[in-house]
Amino acid sequence: MASRLRYDNQAWLPKNAVIVNQAAFNALDAATQQAVLKAAADAEVRGWKMSQEKNDWYKKALAEKGMKIVAPSPKLTDDLKQVGSIMLADWEKKAGPDGAALLAAYRKP
Repeated sequence: MASRLRYDNQAWLPKNAVIVNQAAFNALDAATQQAVLKAAADAEVRGWKMSQEKNDWYKKALAEKGMKIVAPSPKLTDDLKQVGSIMLADWEKKAGPDGAALLAAYRKP
């Protein structure tokens, strides 16, 4: 019999990104740049809201079918973070200086 217990680690939350060529963006006039940035900010808010709504819907549907959704244990959370760190370090080695610069910019407070 399959387990009817699932951990709410939110791994299934959909996440999307749009990548923009910096030179092309810089070539836009200031008004167009601002319009693009506003559209991006609005899309981010809308996307996170939709993602949370979908997560809530999935959990409700699973619970209605008898699945028990529980928070992951601290050990599972730590193990997942460790795996993520290993995967990120592997990617950074393959990505070289450009990847390191990207991560440094991402990690800036």
